[in-house]
Amino acid sequence: MASIRFAHQQHQYQGQAGGHYAGPSSATQLTDAYRILGVEKSATDAEVKRAYRKLMSQHHPDKLVSKGLPEEMIKLAKEKTQEIKGAYELIMKTRK
Repeated sequence: MASIRFAHQQHQYQGQAGGHYAGPSSATQLTDAYRILGVEKSATDAEVKRAYRKLMSQHHPDKLVSKGLPEEMIKLAKEKTQEIKGAYELIMKTRK
């Protein structure tokens, strides 16, 4: 999760600094993003999107609330969905 948190911080920094940040661990972040989504770097955009949607469906907090899970589980689900979203956004941004 730390790598995605860093990616989010990087994203915020880019917004403030005009998008000229190229940190030394950007390759590591990208590798982590693929790992989080469970796809290879050679995956097509459609495969990446499918993996993203599947994971978001599995971990979405609203679905877990409806199942009556405890608040701590909901908090973890929110963190996980942020991690998944960050990974997807990083992958798609680098593919443009």
